[in-house]
Amino acid sequence: MKDNTRSTKRKQSIVAGALVSSAGIFFAKLIGLIYAIPFNNILGTNVNVEYYAITQSLYMYLLNVCQAGFPFAIATLVARYTTKGDYKTSIFVKKLSTRLMISLGFVMMLLFMLFSKPIAHMMYDGAGSADDLRWAFVGSSFALFFVPILSSMRGFYQGLKEMEIYSLSQVLEQLANASFVLIASSIAVYIFHGDHIWTVYFGVFSTSVAAITAMIHLKFYDRKRMKEIRRLAHEQAFENKIESREILKELLYVSIPFMLIALLGYSDSIINTLFLQKGLKGHGLSGSEITLISSTINYKVVKLMSIPMVLAPGFSSAIIPHITSAITQHNMKQVRKNIRDCIDIVLYIALPVSFCLYVFAEPLIVTLFPPEHAKDIPAVAQIIRWFSIVAFLDTMTPIVTNLMVATGLRRNSVRNTTIQVVVKFALSYIMLVKFSYQGLVFSTVISAMLNISISLYELTKHHDIQWKYTLHRLFVILCGCGILWILAQLCFHLGLRGNYEAGRGMAFIQMAFAGGISCIGYFAFTYVFHLPQTLLHLDFAVLFKKRKRG
Repeated sequence: MKDNTRSTKRKQSIVAGALVSSAGIFFAKLIGLIYAIPFNNILGTNVNVEYYAITQSLYMYLLNVCQAGFPFAIATLVARYTTKGDYKTSIFVKKLSTRLMISLGFVMMLLFMLFSKPIAHMMYDGAGSADDLRWAFVGSSFALFFVPILSSMRGFYQGLKEMEIYSLSQVLEQLANASFVLIASSIAVYIFHGDHIWTVYFGVFSTSVAAITAMIHLKFYDRKRMKEIRRLAHEQAFENKIESREILKELLYVSIPFMLIALLGYSDSIINTLFLQKGLKGHGLSGSEITLISSTINYKVVKLMSIPMVLAPGFSSAIIPHITSAITQHNMKQVRKNIRDCIDIVLYIALPVSFCLYVFAEPLIVTLFPPEHAKDIPAVAQIIRWFSIVAFLDTMTPIVTNLMVATGLRRNSVRNTTIQVVVKFALSYIMLVKFSYQGLVFSTVISAMLNISISLYELTKHHDIQWKYTLHRLFVILCGCGILWILAQLCFHLGLRGNYEAGRGMAFIQMAFAGGISCIGYFAFTYVFHLPQTLLHLDFAVLFKKRKRG
């Protein structure tokens, strides 16, 4: 009985759900970073890195649109009906949504295949061949069929607030992805002596293999979990006449705002890719400089930015079912608490992690993604430092927009995101020509801050939220980042710089030591001001007391 109570409490906590989801995504991203080290070596040249990066950028954009639309709508409806005790309708939502995602995935796969050639020629103007990029697009198109189906299956368990299975599924998917791409690429390049371009093709096709693996895992879990759901549906005390048309309307009504926001909000990387090479040419850079900057931004920056950005999908996944349940129960006090908790925790984790990208940019590049020539390391590290600002903003923006949608401010959120995209699109090329790659950062800062500022104002006004404690915590977090920086500089001064001369292995050890000391300093400082205790419910005094009692 106690175990059931604890499980229920965990499901009822938006903080616990968000952290479990974020942890799963974090481990998935960590696996991605680890396998990226040998994968980067197998890719070989900057041109191949550029092919893979551009393909992943476009694929992830299309995928984020799919994942932000119907899966979130599925989670919303499942959370709403299970809160009411209507399990029959929840089962029907699962069946209908799977059919919808099969149809949507097939259409997207077909369209991406058909338009792969003109898109490749439009997006690529580098030293390689646009036709090679086109075949990479074709290889990634299959995932647009499988991944939406997988997302609908995850959306059902997301709606049930079972974030453990949601997270485990993502870790398994990434493990399958890493295993396939490394084994297949190594066989093609080192055993059959094929061209390194095959690494790109296997790299983009591996997402399909990974999605199928995760689907099989969820199907096995379905066998056990759906028995309980069907039993609850059979014992349901009331009958609710299920109309396919009405459920479809609800799915569309909830999913379209999410889809529009994803379509607009995740366009940042597409706009960057669209204007990057032409803008850098306009700035007067050489072909080799453009290739280095483009491959760094589209691949290395994206990989490193994904570290703090795991909080965005993690918290977004938890926001939907928890706030939907609170609104269904007309518990506005809980809604306000959920909003503040989300913002506070994301600030507490995302700010220092993004700042670490700035502080440890060079050792991160040396250990994870060393460029072809050692002389390029300082330039690549400087790009990482600039984009650490974007990493933080790209973590915060989806959280704020999803809070808007989840609390009924759909139109406002779509409007604010549209403003962000228009400003970003208008400024990107002009600022690239004027400031080089830093112009992309300036355009993102201006457009994202505009969206975040307006959205937070409207959330505050509509829900009567008080931000007094959030501002106090933000000040402590910023001071904690200052402590982090001081400790990192002391470590660097003692020779723990993690630079190229130390060698890749020693650079990693030095970075891990300096980073560990700096992060412990941040945690200790904020612990004095009770931030981990309040936000993460991590109180060592309480834990020690429980251990003594045990």
